[in-house]
Amino acid sequence: MRGLQAGVVVVAAAWGFAAQTAGAPPASGPAPEQAFATIGGQRYHPFYARVIAPHAVVARGVVYCAFQDSGGHPTVMAYDPAGRKWSGPVAASEFGLGRDHHGNPSLYVDRKGFLHLFYGCHGRGMRHTRSVAPHDISVWREQASPAPKATYPQSMRLADGWAYLFYRAGGHPEPWCMRTSTDDCATFGEAERIIEMRIKPRHGPAAAYAHFFPGRDGKTIHCFWNYKEDDPRRWPAKYRGLHEAVYRFNVYYMRRDAEGTWRSAAGQAVSLPVSKADADATCMVYDSGEWFAYPGQHGLGRDDQPFVRISTGVRDWGSEKVLEPMQSRYACRADGAWRVTERMPADWPAEVAGVVAGPGEAAFEDLGEAGTRIRQAEPWFIFFRHRPKPTALYLYGGGAFVARAGGPAACK
Repeated sequence: MRGLQAGVVVVAAAWGFAAQTAGAPPASGPAPEQAFATIGGQRYHPFYARVIAPHAVVARGVVYCAFQDSGGHPTVMAYDPAGRKWSGPVAASEFGLGRDHHGNPSLYVDRKGFLHLFYGCHGRGMRHTRSVAPHDISVWREQASPAPKATYPQSMRLADGWAYLFYRAGGHPEPWCMRTSTDDCATFGEAERIIEMRIKPRHGPAAAYAHFFPGRDGKTIHCFWNYKEDDPRRWPAKYRGLHEAVYRFNVYYMRRDAEGTWRSAAGQAVSLPVSKADADATCMVYDSGEWFAYPGQHGLGRDDQPFVRISTGVRDWGSEKVLEPMQSRYACRADGAWRVTERMPADWPAEVAGVVAGPGEAAFEDLGEAGTRIRQAEPWFIFFRHRPKPTALYLYGGGAFVARAGGPAACK
């Protein structure tokens, strides 16, 4: 085990493994013909994990899926489970970042049912396009940019009807910011800095990668993030020379309560923007030591208790060389501290286990016009795989992969 921050309890694998595969697909994985869309060309990433989110939203029973084609153009498809019918693909904009997969879209559904995409930004102005008709992917219209310089948009709507838009305000060390809209994304307020690891202690190359997601009742916001070190002189000596993007350490957590205050898992108010020192002191979930750590799929219990799968080890993203074995760990709160296990505990709630062990990125659930969240009987997941080409996208829900009649839709 790596060195751990005080207050974190690591438990051996004695709790069992029964919940590990809840909601997960067959071990053999999907067949190529079960993809709903393919993207031609070489190895290509149609979306960027959960650092841009969501990639799918369930609204009025329809699963809307957003990704980008090989030209970086935001593309949308929709699946109606009741009619077992796919719509699309539709290119929502003529603008794209080419093969830079940082430009892929975050999907949002407003109170009136209009679909919004926030996309096309990698240290530049964020693009915004909206469907012309509610719950209709066929025609889109460009909107004003909500942020002049941004990377990794993440959007969500809460029960108050407001839109919450998170993003990193530029390059690696720039702060993670939040903007809100009270008029269904027609305008956005000023940016509020949420996380800025470089300010205390003063260290310019200190950065973060954050994942924001809404609470079950639509009243809270939750965030897991890790620390990114951009200074090669501070990389562990025995792991130097790897791809610069892999030097990410630790996992942190905080939440925004219904009154708008950000708090640690213990309920302690957190001052904004959160610095590295503050994160270490009050928000630490898992101290990875010199090993790398990445927060993975996460879920919330019925009382908004957070659960997360953590990947840890040392792997070079450039050469794919593994220097320390990549391992999954599972974290939740127990007895006033974070409990980290090597296997998913058998007593995790079934709905949480199904999401955390799911095959890909979980779809968000639209609140509906009434502002209350309607729980789906089964979560939906969107993910992609290289075959190695073309890249294939998959949708999983209701215990099965959702194929498209006539074969996968071809996207350029």
